[in-house]
Amino acid sequence: VQDRLRVTHIGSGAGIDVPVTISAGIATYPEHAAAVSELLAAATVTLRDAKASGGDTIRIDAPGETASPEDLRNFGVLRGLVTAIDTKDHYTKRHSEEVAYYAMAIAERLELDEEFVAAVLQAGLLHDIGKICIPDAILRKPAPLTDAEAQVVQQHVTVGDLIVGGLPDMEFVRAGVRHHHERWDGSGYPDGLRGDQIPRIARIVSVADSFSAMTTNRSYRIGLPVVEAVRRLEEAAGEQLDPDFVTAFVALVNER
Repeated sequence: VQDRLRVTHIGSGAGIDVPVTISAGIATYPEHAAAVSELLAAATVTLRDAKASGGDTIRIDAPGETASPEDLRNFGVLRGLVTAIDTKDHYTKRHSEEVAYYAMAIAERLELDEEFVAAVLQAGLLHDIGKICIPDAILRKPAPLTDAEAQVVQQHVTVGDLIVGGLPDMEFVRAGVRHHHERWDGSGYPDGLRGDQIPRIARIVSVADSFSAMTTNRSYRIGLPVVEAVRRLEEAAGEQLDPDFVTAFVALVNER
């Protein structure tokens, strides 16, 4: 397949031929993993290494070399956490998947390095993981929350920080989980950070989180049309949200 793709070219509208390349990571059962989650982890890590070596290559996982035990355990734990939040609240899982997709799109558009893009994806998936400790009566309430209930929900960022902090090599992801409700003007929580004090990963997740929250239907309200959600994002730029990341995301939306 790779050899066939290498001789394939895609014509652009400007009459320029674009060569097609492929990078792939391969892992097989039971040679490289004993469980589905571990198999996916092995293939994912091997693909990462293939891209890091310059791309246009296929790597086959070597047990104990490419995918470390920590990589495999982390991947399994992450999938378990996502499953746990889905069991508690289907909306939160769906929302988290959207946030991960939007946040990763922003990071890729800005051509950030692959390690950071991977961390953004994980932070998007796990940004609300602390909600597994929020009482169901509050989390599933079919109406706007009271001030007291909102304060309880706000604790999900510090709880999520503790959960993710228990995993190795998750510093970037942990910052995204803890700080995605900080605001550009310093009015957010939990630490009242402002501007560039807010970790970059959290500023990206915050834009994605805001758009997903506005456009998703809830039991007590209908989601906003995309055009209106984009308008509100632009209004929040420089006050609640990082203006550069809003600009990047709006450009992505407008292109589609």
